[in-house]
Amino acid sequence: MSEIRVYHSFRSPYSRLGLHIVQRAGLDVELIPFTGPPDGVVFSDPVANKPKLAYYAVDAPRMTMRMGLPISRPDPFEVDLAPSYKASIAAVHDGFGMAFALAVSDARWGEGKNISEVDVLKECAKNIGWRADAIDASQSALSVGKAMKKHRTLIEEDGVFGVPFAVRDGAKYWGHDRFDILVEDAAV
Repeated sequence: MSEIRVYHSFRSPYSRLGLHIVQRAGLDVELIPFTGPPDGVVFSDPVANKPKLAYYAVDAPRMTMRMGLPISRPDPFEVDLAPSYKASIAAVHDGFGMAFALAVSDARWGEGKNISEVDVLKECAKNIGWRADAIDASQSALSVGKAMKKHRTLIEEDGVFGVPFAVRDGAKYWGHDRFDILVEDAAV
């Protein structure tokens, strides 16, 4: 079986959809929080692009409803994602990676919760049967810091420029709408 790396961000409603596609297909993937593009690459922030943001305001709910998922605008919208990324890395280490990533994505985009709050992350952990105290420990764990450095290297090597993004056997898939192709290719 091929190794599949899936880059995701809790900031993106499309990343949430990509995670759901991967989970529904039962793919075994390496989850990597997208902490930004490779060094030296300009990141085109969709929130800073008014026409693109207006499109997202229509398209993200449309695509979310097509998948049968609830949607709610996060409040506040701009949050510090570092605590959620650190917790998601610890969740992977403890065998709860996909379940936690989905719980956090759903808390943000399905319920509008502020995922920069540790209590929200602890609630997500409890909801999937993971230890809530792991959230506090993840924020300063050396293993999490090492994983984040490794992830930055993989982001560079794979040339990740947005999310959701997957890499399988050198083939790249960007956008949740390409994850159906990823699932098809992984079945071959």
